Amino acid sequence: MKKSLLISGMFIAATFASQSALAEVKLRVGAASSDYKLSGDYIQATSSYSPITAGLTFASDSGFYVDLAYTDGKGKHDGWKTANFPTIACGSTSCFNAASASEDFKRNDYALIFGGSHLNRDNGVATTVYVGLKGGQTTLDAQRAAVAWKSETFDTVGVVFGGGASFPISQGKAGAVGVNLGLGVMGGTWKDTTGFSAKAKTTIGYSLGASYTYPITSNFGVAVDYKLNAYNYKFAWSGNRTVSITEGISTLGATAYVKF
Repeated sequence: MKKSLLISGMFIAATFASQSALAEVKLRVGAASSDYKLSGDYIQATSSYSPITAGLTFASDSGFYVDLAYTDGKGKHDGWKTANFPTIACGSTSCFNAASASEDFKRNDYALIFGGSHLNRDNGVATTVYVGLKGGQTTLDAQRAAVAWKSETFDTVGVVFGGGASFPISQGKAGAVGVNLGLGVMGGTWKDTTGFSAKAKTTIGYSLGASYTYPITSNFGVAVDYKLNAYNYKFAWSGNRTVSITEGISTLGATAYVKF
C-alpha cells in the first residue's frame, strides 16, 4: 500500500515524495495564496500575492529522493505608504520618500532537496529527513515614492535541512496528514537600481508546515498545505550602520500531482 509524506525547506513550496514498492517520478503543479512581510530597520512592507508552484521528485525504491521546486508570483506592496518614514537604514531620519501605498512586488523561490524516507509498514506512518540548497528573490518597486532608486531586490541563498512525518487516515484510504519542521543557514544581498549593495551576515531561520494529501487514484492526487517561514538578516549598510531586516512568508496552497 502506498503512503505519502511531506517534506519542506525554507521559503519553498511544499513538495511531496512517496514511499512505495517501486521507484517513481512525481510531477506537481498548483497555486497558493501568500502573505509576505518585511520589518525591522528599513521599510515596513507587506504584500499579498498568489504564486504559481511547480515541482518534480525522483524517488528510489530505497527511500532516497531528489526534489526540485519553484514558485513565482506578483502582487503589490505598501512599503512606501508613509511619507518621510524614519528608518535606521536612512540615517535614523527619513528616506525623504513620498507616500505611495501600492508599488509592484515580485517574489520567486527555488530549491534542490536531497532526502531519505522511511515507511513503518505496521502503522503506515512515514518519516523523512532532508538537506538541500534553497534561494529566493524579492523585488520591491519604488516608482512613485520619489526616491533615487526605481526598485530594490533582496536575494537570499543557503542550506536548509529538517524532517517531517505523515500519518494515514483510514489506512491511507482517506489520505494522510503531514507535519514538518526545518532550519536554514542563509545569506542575503540587498541591491537597488542606483548601484547600492549590502550583504547580510549568515543567519539561521526556520520553517514549519502542515498538509493534507488525498490520493484520488494510485497515480493521481491532490494536496493542501500551509507553510510559515521567518528569517532575520543583519546587513553592513552604508554609513557604518548595521541594519536588521526580518522577512516572513506564510502560504496556503493547493497542488495536484501525478506519478509515473
